[in-house]
Amino acid sequence: MSSQEHKQIQEHPPQQILVISDSHGNSEPVRLLLDRYNGKLKTVVHLGDNARDLLQLQTKYPALNLVAVAGNCDYGHEVPKELVLTLGPKAILLMHGHTHNVKMNYQRLMYYAQEKEVNACLFGHSHFPAVFSHESVFFMNPGSVSLPRGGSKASYGLLSIDSQGDITGEVIEL
Repeated sequence: MSSQEHKQIQEHPPQQILVISDSHGNSEPVRLLLDRYNGKLKTVVHLGDNARDLLQLQTKYPALNLVAVAGNCDYGHEVPKELVLTLGPKAILLMHGHTHNVKMNYQRLMYYAQEKEVNACLFGHSHFPAVFSHESVFFMNPGSVSLPRGGSKASYGLLSIDSQGDITGEVIEL
């Protein structure tokens, strides 16, 4: 399997996507979030570091489209390192962020997202939430659902695409 893949989801905006990262083997908050949002949205992404915490729940939540990318702590699984998720006309880059040094700054990440010509970039790795836009690209790090850092609380993200195709998002504390 290649380190980068594309996944097309046929649904068009408006919609919301549940964004999870850095669960590190603690699947309980992942399961609680899937219970909370099951039936309210259709797509859930895990941005790495124990992506299997999400993927192992596929049979329990068959109506949800579960998508994951590998982080620096994901070994031995057939999960891509990054993925471009296409939702209608919108392209969303999913990655863990360790390969773009996001713990130091976002410069490489911002250039890479522009190079990929995506509308949004979702990433993790730092365990610290962030939401910002740069050069018409929306960026979100949902933080960590189990091991927050930097004084943050355990958190996740909700990405929204409205009927006009505008992308927004928020980080929500557990």
